Amino acid sequence: MSFGSTLAGLCAGDGCLALLQPPVPLFNPLTDGAPLTPRELLAGPLGLIAYLPLVPLVLLLARRFRHGALIVGGLVWLLPTLGPETAAVLLIGVAVGAGWIILLGALRRRDTLSRRGMIALVWLGLHLLVLPLWWYAHPSWYPSRMAVLHNVGFAYFLLRLIDWGTETADQPQTPLRLWDTIAWLMYPPCMRLGPVLLRADFLRRFDEWDPRRSPAWRKGAARLGLLVLGGLGLAIIGRNIPTAAPEAVDYFTAPADYETGHLLRAFYLIPIQIYLLLWTYNQLALALSLWVGLPVDDNFRRLPLATSVREFWRRWHITVGGWLRSQIYLPLGGGRRHAFINTLAVFGYCGLWHGASWSFLAWGLSQVLALAVQRGWDKLRERWGLLAHLRGPVWTFFCWLLTMHYQIATIVVFADFEHAGWRILSELLWQRALAPLVAA
Repeated sequence: MSFGSTLAGLCAGDGCLALLQPPVPLFNPLTDGAPLTPRELLAGPLGLIAYLPLVPLVLLLARRFRHGALIVGGLVWLLPTLGPETAAVLLIGVAVGAGWIILLGALRRRDTLSRRGMIALVWLGLHLLVLPLWWYAHPSWYPSRMAVLHNVGFAYFLLRLIDWGTETADQPQTPLRLWDTIAWLMYPPCMRLGPVLLRADFLRRFDEWDPRRSPAWRKGAARLGLLVLGGLGLAIIGRNIPTAAPEAVDYFTAPADYETGHLLRAFYLIPIQIYLLLWTYNQLALALSLWVGLPVDDNFRRLPLATSVREFWRRWHITVGGWLRSQIYLPLGGGRRHAFINTLAVFGYCGLWHGASWSFLAWGLSQVLALAVQRGWDKLRERWGLLAHLRGPVWTFFCWLLTMHYQIATIVVFADFEHAGWRILSELLWQRALAPLVAA
């Protein structure tokens, strides 16, 4: 059950939702029979491909007007992919968030605000700004069934603006560089699904950017080739993930109605599909940014080679992980004190950041528990002197197998908005695997 439907049920009796529209359940493309339309795809992260034909024009215009090229290019891309209403809401929201940081920065420079006070107000103000988008999954002004918070990029703007606010609180005398900042906010390769390109990193790269220099065509083409491979993989996986008949219940809700082979295909292929979607988009963003000459950071580093949960998080969505570490984990004390509580804060926030579903929080908790177990295991190995014995290819393979299966299972939890993976995992583990062994 989603947070929206839970809170609606709790408040229905006393009418506390009288002033609010009831929230719409999150759309789940994995279980919905109707595929996304081309218009919906264009309004989401994959709409970034529409920026490809604009790259030569941006480079040509940037030879004389660097700021104008990025700002106009971003606007020309936004309007046809999102539509006027959604683009207007996005731009107004980003402008309000940026204005809030500029206002707080002015107060900070006058010593009206302390550093901690400004950081607290940055977090509070920006989260209040995006709260309606977290609560209402499908606003009427957005032409897609996908949740607007992530699909349009509000969630990633939130991370970038918080970092900018924190940076301003730490260094209030830093010049505003208004036009440079607007160019940063309007740069499409870091808008909708990351990578999270922080303002300080963008400004350094912008200062070194020479649009007259020959772009990295070969490196960009290599990334585009990976994009094509990822697209082929997604097409193959999409054809093999089981789908429910028009009148049937999906495999998350009624797994007992499906054959074991169908459930296993869903169990393994859905996490791979989610990873490939993110990885493929990452290649697209990298290719376009390399051709423009303002590269974004690689978000994935050979994820399938991870042999522990800790290593998995060093390879998965690296820029978001880096943001969580610098903005939440380290300020709370990192691993020096209260490591478990700090990790819980990181993944609790990360789960809520994804949207209003219990499955996101359950997924975050699963990562906290796994990292706590790994931390305890590392201490035991060190205390008992097992480090020298537990090595070699067999042990590495076992660790890899355990890590991948754990992450696959938790991504299934993440992807099941209504039941947090409980029904399908219990059906596979107990009814299909353990119960027959117990009966025998």
